[in-house]
Amino acid sequence: MRKKIILGIALFLTQKNYAAINKNAYYNLNIKNNHVVIAIIDTGADVKHNDLKKFIWINSGESGVDALGQDKATNLIDDDDNGFVDDLHGWNFVDNNNDVSDLHGHGTHITGIIKKEFQKHSANFTSEASARLMILKYYDPNASDTKNILNTTKALNYAVKMQARIINYSGGGGSRYAPEYQAIAEAAKKNTLLVAAAGNNNSNTDNQQYYPANYALDNIISVAATDNSGELESFSNYGHNSIDIAAPGKLIYSTLPKNTYGIMSGTSQATAYVTGVAASLLIVKTALKPKEILVDLLTRCKFNKSLKGKTKFQLAMVQ
Repeated sequence: MRKKIILGIALFLTQKNYAAINKNAYYNLNIKNNHVVIAIIDTGADVKHNDLKKFIWINSGESGVDALGQDKATNLIDDDDNGFVDDLHGWNFVDNNNDVSDLHGHGTHITGIIKKEFQKHSANFTSEASARLMILKYYDPNASDTKNILNTTKALNYAVKMQARIINYSGGGGSRYAPEYQAIAEAAKKNTLLVAAAGNNNSNTDNQQYYPANYALDNIISVAATDNSGELESFSNYGHNSIDIAAPGKLIYSTLPKNTYGIMSGTSQATAYVTGVAASLLIVKTALKPKEILVDLLTRCKFNKSLKGKTKFQLAMVQ
């Protein structure tokens, strides 16, 4: 069983982000009541964080009151009959309950980046369009590797079942796992995009694969990390045939638990950047398929010659 690794280094500093999509790529649009649901498979999140709480996904089947006047979110009943009790904001697959709080920090950090990038690239929308962040806690540093990867698959299946359009996944490992592959293949049938971290091993994933980023499925975008000058970050995996795109992953400032903020580095953070921008594309073009989302993303990136032989297209998000 492969080891699942969460990728991020906490450094509590401030920084200036290098990468973003071309701000001139969008037009002033009037889009109303359109929401993109993004499943974040990670260590959980601080759903009460001031910067996040308005964007957290609410399961409509577990909100409001039941026939007895009880709050569906706390009545200990599976009101929407999806197999999960009181899953208001997602699910904790580590402890098998609805407490998605983040004891690690990584998931909250990733959630904040996605929310920030979605907002940034949706700034010209005169609308009520929004991202809705579904929190799926799969990882516990104290859990066995076997349990972590089983929880990954459960989280993927939940995201598809509950109709997420994008899944952000910032972990991985060096061996295939058939149930995980099948879950992502099922997501592809629903036109659900998986944005996956390339990994932090400074390895060529053309030769030394890193999954799930390296599964040969059309609904996966694999993401490497750049530093503040736009160069491939030293820790980032790379691969001319296996890595789609690069985005900022060094010293990224974002949200942390207990309503705080800090910096982490990793291809996890780069993945979250891509997810946020991809979500903004779906607000405009709701029917985009995963392969079409990648094409649209690439038109909004810039050529970077330092990525020659490191990614498929030598393109990175830049600011």
